[in-house]
Amino acid sequence: MKAIILCSWGATSSSLAKNVMDEAKKRKLDITVDAGGTSEFKKKAEDYTVALLEPQVRHLKKEIEEAAGKYGIPVELVDMKAFGMMDGSKVLDQILELTKKAQPRG
Repeated sequence: MKAIILCSWGATSSSLAKNVMDEAKKRKLDITVDAGGTSEFKKKAEDYTVALLEPQVRHLKKEIEEAAGKYGIPVELVDMKAFGMMDGSKVLDQILELTKKAQPRG
């Protein structure tokens, strides 16, 4: 499974993605969490299972959903509290829950 955390340029999302990956390793989960910018995601959407948007780019949710929708990728905002605390465990739980909404691809 492959998730991406999106922000404007990929800076804050890098720290959060690292925390999520650290938590995934602790739980022995086979998951990759990338960080990236929203414009970059539109070009590589098909590579991901789920996408999370950081709160500061919530205004881009509709256009990210359009890009993701072509591939059945669910999009959600990162939980505000988890984002503020850079809580990798809580965001990982959010990603795992979101994967249940992902549409299988051939």
